[in-house]
Amino acid sequence: MHNNKPKLKEMYYAEPVYRPPSEAFSLLVQATVGCSSAASGKCFFCASYLFDKTLPQKGFRIRPTHEVLEDIEIAGDLYGGQVEKIFLLDSNAMVIKTQELLKIIEKCYATFSKLKQVSCYACCSDILRKSDDELKALRKAGLKLVFVGLESGDQEVLNLMNKGVSVQDQIDSVVKANKAGIQTSVTVIIGLGGRKLRRQHAINTGKAAGAMNPTYFSALTLMVVPGTPLDGMVKRGEFELVTDFLEILEEMGLMIENIDAPGPVVFRTNHASNYLPLRGTLPRDKESLLKTIRSAMKDPSRLRPESMRGL
Repeated sequence: MHNNKPKLKEMYYAEPVYRPPSEAFSLLVQATVGCSSAASGKCFFCASYLFDKTLPQKGFRIRPTHEVLEDIEIAGDLYGGQVEKIFLLDSNAMVIKTQELLKIIEKCYATFSKLKQVSCYACCSDILRKSDDELKALRKAGLKLVFVGLESGDQEVLNLMNKGVSVQDQIDSVVKANKAGIQTSVTVIIGLGGRKLRRQHAINTGKAAGAMNPTYFSALTLMVVPGTPLDGMVKRGEFELVTDFLEILEEMGLMIENIDAPGPVVFRTNHASNYLPLRGTLPRDKESLLKTIRSAMKDPSRLRPESMRGL
């Protein structure tokens, strides 16, 4: 017997793909591939830098809008409209021109009747490049959340990691998105200043987060990706890692102490790279979070084992 059923079309993905932990149950739509910052040699710590240089399929590009719309139609056939959240891949889909991005977002909501949220990563330059009216139009269409990587609020650390942006631009971009009604989720990396810059990294990152007053704020702990420029810096002795969990927790606490945000800011350290999962809302839970950190420093049994940490 011959199976004459037509083969279902498949959505396009340029693997490996990355998405925030909170988007674990979202439909992933490949709107762009790679990262525009990685393509220009920025962010020495990031796996995207490595992928852009070593994986041909991950070189940065904006996919033609008609291909993205077709993928959304395929997803509609596959999932029958049972989708509530969509995340637009890859590392900064906000780079797409506003009129094209609006077409993609509108197609998402037209295809999935139960859709509640479309979100994406954004570089600060992507947000700053768009006018207030463009951002408001994107929010009205249904772009409800953008994820922004602050990484550090210390300019010396950003320069060391070749981030290619200023702290003030990072702050201004989040404030601008907030003003347009788009929720913001900001991430930072504990340990990114190494041993030499760890205190100023923690203090200034806390201050920058307070000035941003994002909807969500989360911290990762640095884990060096083999083959990245940062990996080379470590091997050459140009960057000394913070490896003592007590110093990692101290850095986390120092950062939280310096967050002076009106709030409410939902704070999480639920990423697999962290030793201590934390959750709370700032400024309400600041003292409680600091108390939990101090308690964990006295009782290491509460920490995630090294073998269970991951990127």
